[in-house]
Amino acid sequence: MIGIAETHLTGNKGIEVDGYNWFGFNHKNIHVRAKTGSGGVGLLIRNDICSQFDIEIIDNDTDGILWVRLEDKNCLQNAFCVCVVYLPPENSTRAVKLNEFFETLMTKIYTLPQGSPFYLCGDWNSRCSDLSDSIAGIDSLLERHVIDLHHNSYGSTFCDFLIDVNCCILNGRKTVKNDFTFVSSRGSSVVDYCVVPYEMLECLDNFKVTRTSVIIDETCAIGKYDLTRIVPDHSFLSWDFTLNFSSGIKTNNRI
Repeated sequence: MIGIAETHLTGNKGIEVDGYNWFGFNHKNIHVRAKTGSGGVGLLIRNDICSQFDIEIIDNDTDGILWVRLEDKNCLQNAFCVCVVYLPPENSTRAVKLNEFFETLMTKIYTLPQGSPFYLCGDWNSRCSDLSDSIAGIDSLLERHVIDLHHNSYGSTFCDFLIDVNCCILNGRKTVKNDFTFVSSRGSSVVDYCVVPYEMLECLDNFKVTRTSVIIDETCAIGKYDLTRIVPDHSFLSWDFTLNFSSGIKTNNRI
């Protein structure tokens, strides 16, 4: 699976990729003169996963938040949820009410069936430095390798939210390659995260950050477009996600 933040799509437009189905949620309030959309989130799910699971969007009431549920067609108790997030940067013209945004996420998490597997991923525009995402002395987690030692006002609220919902940051934990997730002429930072419940941390492994410049260098030669001129600022985050269902299905997901 591939989660995408800031799709910039309008109306009911989606993204077409061979071998995948698109589940998206475009920004609702677009200026009438705007040539492209703003924000927007979505999830590309591989066809073979779609053949095994009934998939539905269970929540898209708030711009920048998309919840998708996957339910095993052969065993209804085998299900999990994925949430793709885009939180506009602070001081942006599209800035949202931060506390309301996190409260919306928190409310949805609390309504999920107890023990139901889920993770959240996307662009949170939150720099949290080495702020704790758990309560010291109570929650025992793997130490997080921190490479961005700066934090912004969103970062503190983000970490408070994680503690409130008993979730933690995967970045810097169980890592193959850690790196900055945003790299541009304005500097480097970590603002994109995978978030997972404490008890599910063991289900996610091989976290890796790959800069888009590396991906383009590896693929540009076989494409028909010169992608080196449009290198995105954000990197590609990936990990293995394994669930041992009663039917024996193991699902590996990537963002």
